[in-house]
Parts: sequence; structure tokens; C-alpha cells
Amino acid sequence: MKRTWNFWTVVLVLLLALALPGSALAQGQSGDKFVFGGAYTLAEGETLDGGLYIFGGMATLQAGSHVTGEIVLFGGTLSIAGEVDGSVTALGGLVTLEETAVIQGDLSSAATHVQRAEGAIVEGKVITGGENGALDVPLPGNLDLPDLSGIFNPIWAVLWYLFRSFLWAALAVLVVLFLPRHTGTVSGAITSQPLICGGVGLLTVVVAPVALLIMTVTIILIPAVLLGLLLLLLAWAFGVIALGAEVGRRLALGLKQEWAPAVAAGVGTLLLSLVLEGVSALVPCIGWLAPALAGMLGLGAVLLTVSGTRPYPPVDPLGSHPGLAPVPAVPPPAAPPSPDPFLGPDPLDEPGGRPQS
Repeated sequence: MKRTWNFWTVVLVLLLALALPGSALAQGQSGDKFVFGGAYTLAEGETLDGGLYIFGGMATLQAGSHVTGEIVLFGGTLSIAGEVDGSVTALGGLVTLEETAVIQGDLSSAATHVQRAEGAIVEGKVITGGENGALDVPLPGNLDLPDLSGIFNPIWAVLWYLFRSFLWAALAVLVVLFLPRHTGTVSGAITSQPLICGGVGLLTVVVAPVALLIMTVTIILIPAVLLGLLLLLLAWAFGVIALGAEVGRRLALGLKQEWAPAVAAGVGTLLLSLVLEGVSALVPCIGWLAPALAGMLGLGAVLLTVSGTRPYPPVDPLGSHPGLAPVPAVPPPAAPPSPDPFLGPDPLDEPGGRPQS
């Protein structure tokens, strides 16, 4: 009987198999054969009344041999020149079908190199890869494993959610370590002009795809389109990191702690990513708006500051307020005229020189 194993179930079985000591052959109660890292040969005229399961070993079915059950390969090599009543399933390794090989069931493989000679017969389907990351793996004998997809899927989703958040935090630490001034400039633009930054980011998100699509039609500008997409993605990521750095800075101020800029950026970006990804996953239909708005806000700040190389709003070198008109300078008082050296001093300026009224 076949069961669909989740990918992680297959990996678990493989690890358990590799943990066992290397042996050539063992036999189960149902007549199934297991090969753990060893070699097994079914000679001509011999019949295996059961299934064959290879874990990192080598199995050879010579011409005239017969296997009544299924064959499963988890890494290793399998050479078939005889007849197999069931299906052959391979996950990794090498499968060789000689010209005398006959498989009455299906031939399913994933991450496996299959060599099929002319004359080899597969009466069932030839399936490459699995559906939704899983393969139909036949179980030995009457062994029936529970369906673990309902357990592994949520766990995998949570682990992937945490992994993405920690990846953002690590990237933020690296960026702030190498570009502290640029990150601070972008963060300053976000806090001082959030509406303008968000508007520029929204306009870029709307206009840029149209412009890149028009450039793609020319064919010759396709490399420029790819470069533009890469730059937009980098600007988007840089803006999100700058926003996370500001969150971490304000968190440190709120806790009355003195954190290094890189530490504050890592903590802030981690919290920001956890919140944005959580809202996107938990809120249906409109949850994606939260990370989209944060990304557009950061993107606009990166563009306005030219990747953090220029402050926004621009700083007046004279220190005047950008919204006020410059105050005209008051002219200094005029100095008294100096006496003419040729005429001498004015007698009226001397003491007693002016008549009394």
C-alpha cells in the first residue's frame, strides 16, 4: 500500500538509516530486503518475494531475476536488468535500466539521474519530481505511518517566518556596520518627511514597472531593465533597514539604554520584520498593505536622499529656516568724514571756536 510522505518524513527516515551501522543486507518479517550502505545482488533465476529498500547502498538485479514487490532508493545506485512487479521510486542517486528490464508499475524519481536503455519497459507512468514537494513512497510490509503533513506544515511555516526575520536583522547589522552615515541620513528623511517619502515611493512603484516594461520591448535595453530591477530591490531593502534602524534607536531611547547603532538596527529590524510579516500572515486580504507601505516609505527616503548621500530636506549652510525668507542685513552706521589734510582742521571743531548763541 502506498502512502504520500512529507519531504521531512523522508529526510527523517534517511537520517535514521544513516545512523545505523553499515551492513549489507537484512530481512524483515514480510520478506522485504533492506540495504544500508552495503551491496546487494539478485542473481539470474532468483526471486525476491517482497520489496527492496536501499539506503545509500548498491543494488543489482541481474537479467532473469524477479522482484515481486516495490523498490525504493534513498541515495545510492540501482541497476535493473530483471523484472519488477511493483513500482520503482528513487530519491537521489542513480537508477540504470538495462535493455532487459521490465517494470510493471510506475517509475518515480526526484533529484535522481535515470539511465534508460533501449528496450527497457516501464508499463506504468514515468514521473519526475514530486507533487508539492512529496513523492508517493511505498512502505515496507504493513507499516503505516501517520500523516504528518498537518504537523510539519505549520512548524515549517513558523520556522520560515522566524528565519526571514532573523535574516533581515543580520542584514541590517551588516549594512549599518559598513554604511552608518548613509543609513542615518535615510532614517532622518523618514522621520522628518514621512508623507513625502511615502508619496515618492508609491509613485516609483507605479511608474517604474511601466517604464521597465516599455524598455523591455526594445530588447536591446533588457540588460538595463535587469539592472534597474536589481537597483530597485536594493533600494527597497535599504529603506526597510533604515526604517528598522530608526525603530531600534527609538526603542533604545524608550528603554533608556545606550546601544551601538548596529545593535539598534538589528533589534529594530527584527521587531519590524516580525510585526510586518505577522500582520501580512494573520490579516486576510489586506495584510500585505503593512509591508508594502513600510517598503514604499523606505524606498522614497532612499531616492530622496540619493541612497543616503544627501540629507533631505536639504540643509541651508547659513542655518536659516527653509520656510522663512532671508532677513535683509542692516547696513552699519556711516563713519564721520575725515578732515581734508590740505585745509587743516575745521576751526569750528576746536574748543571755543563756535560762537555762543
